[in-house]
Amino acid sequence: MSEDMQQTIMELSSVAVDYGIDIVGAIVILIVGWIVAGWGERWVRRAADRSGRVDATLKPLFGSIVRYAILIFAIVAVLAQFGVQTTSIIAVLGAAGLAIGLALQGTLSNIAAGAMLLFLRPLKVDE
Repeated sequence: MSEDMQQTIMELSSVAVDYGIDIVGAIVILIVGWIVAGWGERWVRRAADRSGRVDATLKPLFGSIVRYAILIFAIVAVLAQFGVQTTSIIAVLGAAGLAIGLALQGTLSNIAAGAMLLFLRPLKVDE
């Protein structure tokens, strides 16, 4: 083999090792994030079950919110593992959330009103 070919193979192997470590780290972060998200969801649901004040309709909602929040943090951590600047992505997600919130303002206010009715329970069954 020529020296150029050996040098190219050495460079490719070093790049493969570097990216391989990043990929393995990203996979580990995703798996741990997935497991922790499941634990968080179960913990919130059990805490809501133990508390007699939370309506049964809101228990899955709170659990899902916790699960997806943890998964979003895990995805941002994976992006940071690959060297992506996460501050710009978080800013774009915040701006998109604000735009969607303003576009669905009436609908979201109705959803929030329904959740408040379920959470505060001004009316009970048989009233």
